[in-house]
Amino acid sequence: MNVEVIGNISFDGYIIDVAEEIKRVLMTKKGSIPMNPEYGSELYKLRDRTMNDETRLKVISYTFEAIDRWIDRVKCKKVDVIALNDKQFDLRIEIDPA
Repeated sequence: MNVEVIGNISFDGYIIDVAEEIKRVLMTKKGSIPMNPEYGSELYKLRDRTMNDETRLKVISYTFEAIDRWIDRVKCKKVDVIALNDKQFDLRIEIDPA
């Protein structure tokens, strides 16, 4: 899964790449970090599912949920799911400053 983040985000002071932070949250399996088991997303649950409308909605929901919970500096505006084949997809995420 590739994640493309679209948006114009600029901060004064210390800058951490927002796109990398979003990718890290989405690629981290929820429950995989012992000291912070809530960190991450539930996208791993959809790994072997066939891409249909229900799966697409869950991908969007899990993405919005993870970004809203863990990335304070941005707000998720739109998530596009790009199906590559029956079981693989890419994400295009549009963000705005929080």
